Amino acid sequence: MKKMVKTLIFSLFCLSLILAGCTNSKGNGDQAGSPNASNGGNAGNAGENAVSEPGSYPIVKDKITLRVMAAQIPQVIDFNTNEFTKWYEERTNIHVEWEIVPPGNVKEKLNLVLASGDYPDIFLGLGVDDVIEAQYGVGQQVFRPLDDLIEQNMAAFKEVLQKHPAVKGRITATDGNIYSLPTWNDCFHCGFAQKMWINQEWLDNLGLQMPTTTDEFYQVLKAFKEKDPNGNGKADEIPLAGATDGWYTTIEGFLMSSFILHPGMYNPLKMIVQDGKVMSIVNTPEYKEGLAYLNKLYAEGLIYQPSFTQKIDQLKSIAANEDSVILGAFPTGASVGVIDSATNQERYKQYVTVPPLKGPDGTRQAAFFQFDAAQGGDLLISSSSKYPEAAIRWADGLYEFETQYRMISGPKDIGWTTPDPGAVGLNGKPALLKRLKPYTNEPQNDGWMHAGVEYAPAEWRLGEQIEPNADLFSPEGLERLLYEETAKNYQPYAPENTTVMPPVKLLAEENDELQTIRIELENYINESSVRFITGDLKPEADWDSYVQSLDNIGLKRFVEINQKAYDRQYAGN
Repeated sequence: MKKMVKTLIFSLFCLSLILAGCTNSKGNGDQAGSPNASNGGNAGNAGENAVSEPGSYPIVKDKITLRVMAAQIPQVIDFNTNEFTKWYEERTNIHVEWEIVPPGNVKEKLNLVLASGDYPDIFLGLGVDDVIEAQYGVGQQVFRPLDDLIEQNMAAFKEVLQKHPAVKGRITATDGNIYSLPTWNDCFHCGFAQKMWINQEWLDNLGLQMPTTTDEFYQVLKAFKEKDPNGNGKADEIPLAGATDGWYTTIEGFLMSSFILHPGMYNPLKMIVQDGKVMSIVNTPEYKEGLAYLNKLYAEGLIYQPSFTQKIDQLKSIAANEDSVILGAFPTGASVGVIDSATNQERYKQYVTVPPLKGPDGTRQAAFFQFDAAQGGDLLISSSSKYPEAAIRWADGLYEFETQYRMISGPKDIGWTTPDPGAVGLNGKPALLKRLKPYTNEPQNDGWMHAGVEYAPAEWRLGEQIEPNADLFSPEGLERLLYEETAKNYQPYAPENTTVMPPVKLLAEENDELQTIRIELENYINESSVRFITGDLKPEADWDSYVQSLDNIGLKRFVEINQKAYDRQYAGN
């Protein structure tokens, strides 16, 4: 699920994937983490389809074609004519025959292809989760084990593994093999993506302070609804709205953490770990209290009713209302995902982050998504591919320095360039990159944006050139704004003894047992939470029956098996 959403907005976010670096004049791209490394060597594997040495280009002497199945994202106009596609083909001498899947049909289409026996060479950005990997990798070997291919043919990715040991644990399957290549994104602000944004201009107009408690937040929303903060004489204000599919745009997440840590919208069973104990929050007294608070907001018209069904485009439309500003607050990892800073800058400037709110018992915390840097399932190679060595080399190039710039931001000197002499990055060190175009969600054809494998270590992300006097709320100030808001308002509230549930690898028999339980639990939890918030279920009258239904479906067994998997994978770490 998380990987599927990534193709839509993790395409918002990590929004400002900031990379950095230069290319050498001969076009031999730099290897990961080595901005000035040279790529040499012209020996390769023997045979008609021999590949060049790891890190050297072109990958093959005679052009070949690889079939690549990928998910369409709104920000890419056409993969076939995309500038990065053309550049990478010229660089590698590998042509791609694209099989593009509409975003709303990714999982269904993937399952159909995996059951068909007719596989592409490469599966790219399709949300291949651990369950699918276990079935079609560990079990049926539709996905090719990559360990030997990595050792013999990859240069950039081997350096990734050396620099970030956690990656290997994340992508190693239960049989000890690696079947998928990951994204690694050291995005500081993404680690605290469960943010709330509020209209500072409305607060000022009404003489209100930034809310610090759940009760103060309620009072602010009530004032937004009743006191005409936009000054147009109409009762058209929407105090709080969200969406079901944006990047952390669901209503529940940010507010629930004032009662119990909410592990985010991509964790549908709401699993956390407290002092080594795996648990779901959905049957706890604290979760019940949080639902009652949300119901209070909803019952008084402070939460926009369609928030539990509408999509991100509808939320963006509300935020961009042409007649007047009507939106008071909204949750998301970055406000630019809802209000485009390049096309609606004045309105974009009105919204600032709300620090975590103190709940009735004093709870004040921000979920830290520390395990999200490494996400598996981004690139897999089918066992039927005629060119596995070329495919893995093609994949390896995506982890290189310049390639990442071009993939995310487009051609050099158009989307990005080398930094000015003496310029510094967000980390205060010499800058590695100067961005020429601000981030925008508008469709473009310069790069793949976030549709491919992404590699963004902290030194790259924080290496973007900054202008010390630049307006934080300008398009150019996006990454600095998110960095500073996160450091000030969210990082200090990361809990010490409670974490979001990390990804675990289940054994085949565990997967088999939980497959049906998981789906039924996800549906029931999601449906019930909405019903409690909207008042169709009553926390006092219906809670015991709800908890009993969770037990009947199998929540206790689900937690028990995940505890075993957690202990197996993380005990002693």
